[in-house]
Formats: sequence, C-alpha cells, structure tokens
Amino acid sequence: MKKLLFISLTALLLFLFSMMPPGFAADEDSCKDQEITVRNLSFKEIWYKRQGGSCIILKRNYSFTIKPEEEIRLFSDMVCETPYCPACTYSDYKSYDADGNCRVKILPENTLSDM
Repeated sequence: MKKLLFISLTALLLFLFSMMPPGFAADEDSCKDQEITVRNLSFKEIWYKRQGGSCIILKRNYSFTIKPEEEIRLFSDMVCETPYCPACTYSDYKSYDADGNCRVKILPENTLSDM
C-alpha cells in the first residue's frame, strides 16, 4: 500500500513539473522591480561610481541599490581608481543573492555575499 502511494505521489509530482513552462524558475527575477540593495559591511569606507558618474563614498553599514540596467563599480580609494572587487553589473550582484531577497553585502577582503 505504501509503495503504491509513493508511486502515485511521484507520478503526480512529475506531471506537475512537466506542466510548468520551460525555464520557469530560471528566468524569473524577483529583484527586477525592487532593485538589489548592496550594504557595506566591510568595516571600512569604500567608494562607488554609478554608470561612470561621480565618485561617491559608501560608509560602513550604509547601502545603495542597483537596477537591472545599471553598472556600479566599487573602489578602495576616494578618487575611484583602485577597484575594490570585480562585480559591477546588476547580474554580478544578483549572482550573490542566494536566497532571492534582493540583498547583498560587501565583506572584508574584497568579498561579496548574500545578506
């Protein structure tokens, strides 16, 4: 009886997954409308440039948001010449958002991580 129930549930799950459109979960971007928040938890001040604009300080425990069409570069100097870490585009920041809550943190040692 248990084996029959297991087979029935497995068949039902396979049927339900086959009814989903291809790439349903992979293509969905839950942060597209609300942007991604990037918070500075690096224990020091860093600087950033949005779309090649002016150099802006990002104090410890402060954050900025990035939209899908933007590029925001992080720097370790106040003239925005020494890169802090390689991530730049929305997709780069999004790749660190493992839990899908649209929040990423900047950690010491040039590291980005999920928040």
